[in-house]
Amino acid sequence: MAKKVVVVGGGTGGLVAARMLATESRRLGRDLEVTLVTASERHYMPPLWSEVALGTASVDETWAPIKNAERVYGFKVLVDPVKGLDLDGRRVTTENGKTLEYDFLVLSLGTAYGWSDYPGLDKYGFHNYSPEGALELKDALFTFKGKRIVFLVPELPFRCGIYPLEMALNLRAYFESRGQEPEIAILYPGNAVRMALGEGLERFFLRRFKRHNIRYEPGFEKLVEVTEDRIVTQKGEYPYDLLVKSPPSRLPKLLADAGLAHPADPRFSVVSGPRFQHPDRPEVYLIGEHAMPPVGLLTAGVPIHNAAVIAAASILHDAFGGYMIPSYAPTLCFGHSFESGFMGNCEYWWIPEEGKWGHACYTVATGPTVRMMKDSFYRGWLDALR
Repeated sequence: MAKKVVVVGGGTGGLVAARMLATESRRLGRDLEVTLVTASERHYMPPLWSEVALGTASVDETWAPIKNAERVYGFKVLVDPVKGLDLDGRRVTTENGKTLEYDFLVLSLGTAYGWSDYPGLDKYGFHNYSPEGALELKDALFTFKGKRIVFLVPELPFRCGIYPLEMALNLRAYFESRGQEPEIAILYPGNAVRMALGEGLERFFLRRFKRHNIRYEPGFEKLVEVTEDRIVTQKGEYPYDLLVKSPPSRLPKLLADAGLAHPADPRFSVVSGPRFQHPDRPEVYLIGEHAMPPVGLLTAGVPIHNAAVIAAASILHDAFGGYMIPSYAPTLCFGHSFESGFMGNCEYWWIPEEGKWGHACYTVATGPTVRMMKDSFYRGWLDALR
């Protein structure tokens, strides 16, 4: 009888895991029943929402129908929000009354946003962490006539840690082309650039910021509140005419209700070992952004992609016996930097006594071609589903 795998979440992690499970089991001539369950018919590529905000992409260019994965990759897709997880009974129930039994469960639900956890943060400012937010930011940028633009990161870690750095440089180019030279500042509660990206990439960004007159101000300690025209922190106040904010990460409600909050940091989920398994239930794999920080990884697409590959390989190993489980791969990432782009590489090693990955990152290449490579990758990813 075929083993059953249920993958919850239709983002990057869910798609990569389901795709590898379906294509590899078919290639090996083995029987594996793979079902991906998702709340949305749309598989989004969130980094393209920056392009929406800048006016160089439409919202329709940032997604593809997840149902197409049935035809393209050969696994079943159920568009039906998950209502509950029965980890004891190995069952997943949906809002429309479906019950799916599993031998293996993969959870990749991204992260929820804690906008209301700081006074005023939900009321003031703009963001592009959703299609609707990107369109609102687009309008705000187009009509902006003020002097000060501030990027605010309320707490660490946060989703897509490189975003404020890229977007600040993009906005410098955006406004220079219109003959405007607003002040641009980036506020972090700590030195997240060095912690997340290492000294090599930190030097790269600091050089770029100096060249394009962008203030990078880490270490404001704690956000107190956001008002209509200023950010109040324990270190001081920062006035703004336009606020671009990043959301605090929070554990998705489905995972919290299932008792999957990490005991040391309930903003994220439990996860154990280099195979991204539940510490007490080895048949359950947690590979979304909610599972990255507890094992020392960034809440971004590339780490999740690697985690999905390891989880899928582990399931193939346990289901069929002997499938090779790869180590966590070095991550090559692409980024924008004003009119140009950069390519960075991070190498990882597992530290058993800490239960986390260590990493070292460095710059590989810079230039306009890298920017084109980044945009082409995102669009090509979606085209594969179309």
